[in-house]
Amino acid sequence: MVKQAVEIKLSEKQHKILEKMFRGSHTPLHFIQRAQVILMAANGEGNRAIARKCHMDRHTVKLWRHRWADMTAELEHTENENPQALKRLVHDILSDAHRSGRPRDFSEVQIAEIIALACESPEDKGLPLSHWTPSALAKQAEKEDIVEQISARSVGRYLKEADLKPHRHRIWLNPKIEDRETHQKQVQSVYDVYRMANAAEEKGTHVFCVDEKTGIQATEHSKSKKQ
Repeated sequence: MVKQAVEIKLSEKQHKILEKMFRGSHTPLHFIQRAQVILMAANGEGNRAIARKCHMDRHTVKLWRHRWADMTAELEHTENENPQALKRLVHDILSDAHRSGRPRDFSEVQIAEIIALACESPEDKGLPLSHWTPSALAKQAEKEDIVEQISARSVGRYLKEADLKPHRHRIWLNPKIEDRETHQKQVQSVYDVYRMANAAEEKGTHVFCVDEKTGIQATEHSKSKKQ
């Protein structure tokens, strides 16, 4: 039984970045090939067909296909939270991985500082992010001179080794109350709406409550019950 290849889905922005990389006159050959692999995979082609058309080994095609698929969530999050960093992340994903036996690029102290940075709130650094992503951490580590340069993939590896998941960090945000009397009136108004919700529904008026969290995407739709 032939195992089905991993499905690849690209957003419009991701597709444009890969297309530009594939057709770039100054793009290195290995990036052109890898971009072509992802574009063809997103078009539904299998690994054997891609390997044949790109003149590559099937296992190599499978490697890059899986590497892209493994970063799907990170790509989506970066595109939503920090779209300026999307091109860099794509470049990092298609870059060569560290080879075995190669000396570590960063000292234990630098890695510890990156992990410590991941435990801080992006808001404290003046960033409009609900939580850290590897690409955002890489950029901030460079900005704070923890390292001269580091890829999002390297940061992601260090976070994984430390079993640290910044995207699961949850916080409670409280409003800054400048006018307590006005705030009390607003709270009372919301309370009255909830208190009268049942009575309002009996009269045909429906009350909806909407809560929004940045960086959190709905994974499924609720099904309305048939009356």
